[in-house]
Amino acid sequence: MIKYSKEALDEALLQAQSNDISMRTKGIRFLRQASCLEVGTKNTYPIRDWFSEAANYTKLFEVIQSEKDPKLLWEYLFLIKMYCERYIDSAHLVKNSETFIQKKENMEFKIKACKLGELFLVHQDASVRQAAASLLWYLKKTSEVWPIIIELMQKKHDYITLSHIGIMICNCFSLLNDDRTITDYLENTAAKESLISLKDAAALKDAVSLALEKAPAAAKKAGFNLVSKTLDNIITELAKINKK
Repeated sequence: MIKYSKEALDEALLQAQSNDISMRTKGIRFLRQASCLEVGTKNTYPIRDWFSEAANYTKLFEVIQSEKDPKLLWEYLFLIKMYCERYIDSAHLVKNSETFIQKKENMEFKIKACKLGELFLVHQDASVRQAAASLLWYLKKTSEVWPIIIELMQKKHDYITLSHIGIMICNCFSLLNDDRTITDYLENTAAKESLISLKDAAALKDAVSLALEKAPAAAKKAGFNLVSKTLDNIITELAKINKK
């Protein structure tokens, strides 16, 4: 029996709509675990078939927007990002994916995901803002997320937050050094100079230094010594781009 069957995913979505937070947590975590699975296994096909059904993802996004608990919202936003990254954007790595890749629902899912990220980018909880920024960065490759990250890094120095921010910064550097065309979720070309400004890169460098000073254990565990060097490289690369 496949653990992540249609019936199991349906049940998880029902649990996520419960008034009981423990039941909602159970449902959300099952869906998140499904989105984080390695693709290319027997679970891949039922999971992506379920998530790409318009009725399912429409209800899922409705449930997310109605959720009030910050911890569960963080899990939801992470879930959405991982599904886009693993199941939609990596579908070409999975056998027999030609029909799935052509589904218009994949683009509709990303459009809804982007609107969700924009909605929660101004949430009162810092963890939710971080998750929304991570989602938007993945989808849009836009510099609009960095002021949010810089602001929340002044006070929030836990390992989970810092590790996700570190991933964003390292991905930014990779994109700056990638010779291939950079595209956003709508397949529009993203200019390298729009990824991050020199001002924001310098401010991030200061914020990383502050995290290493205020929360050395969490920051070092999150690889912030390397992230600091990566920001030096980003600043150098931006200086080169600005001279062109």
